[in-house]
Amino acid sequence: MKYNWRSLLGEPNICGGGHLAAIVFCCDPRKKRCPFRDYALKLLGISKDEFVKVKDEMKVECAECCYGNLSYCCSPEKICPLRDAALKRLGWTVSRYLQYKWEILERLVSRDKMDFAFSERVLKQYGMELLELDTQKVYRALGYGNVGMKAVWITKVVGEEPLLDKELREELRGTEFVGARVPRPLLRRVDELVAQGVFKSRSHAIRAGLSLLLKIAVKQEEVV
Repeated sequence: MKYNWRSLLGEPNICGGGHLAAIVFCCDPRKKRCPFRDYALKLLGISKDEFVKVKDEMKVECAECCYGNLSYCCSPEKICPLRDAALKRLGWTVSRYLQYKWEILERLVSRDKMDFAFSERVLKQYGMELLELDTQKVYRALGYGNVGMKAVWITKVVGEEPLLDKELREELRGTEFVGARVPRPLLRRVDELVAQGVFKSRSHAIRAGLSLLLKIAVKQEEVV
């Protein structure tokens, strides 16, 4: 078989950038919320109920652990004195612990999905450029996260330079970002108009609407 328990060696938790196979190191969804675990389960096609059922059936009692069950304990790549205390009491080596986790993985993930489980991640690695709107500085950085989940963290800034795009500089000088709460029914109507091609985007629709409203207000002032 292409994969075995040794494939879990060096695998961090999913929330630490691990592959989907690291689902075996995830915590109990009944006791802790985690969008990264839930997203991994969705990608693997595993329901929370199925995840809990397998983990509970593979239960190894450990009162000293967070959830009282070793099946919910984290990767050896993460420092955890509670897990290590449980392994010491059981007389388990890290190898035995990973063999146990592998048995759980085999029950959760079918063989035809193992390639996917060991190649896909929830938190991906990124090289990025960031534009600071106030100073118009461009930063080059490394980071990890998931763009689809709107969660990205910067781990290292590797460079900084002024914004060279003249057209964009002029756009920034002549505009300002304004945050505003918009009623959902109104936003849905805006999205419908964007989908129909009436507006290019939400921002375009809001700018056009604000511009029209101001023109009407000015005319009313002139009449008065």
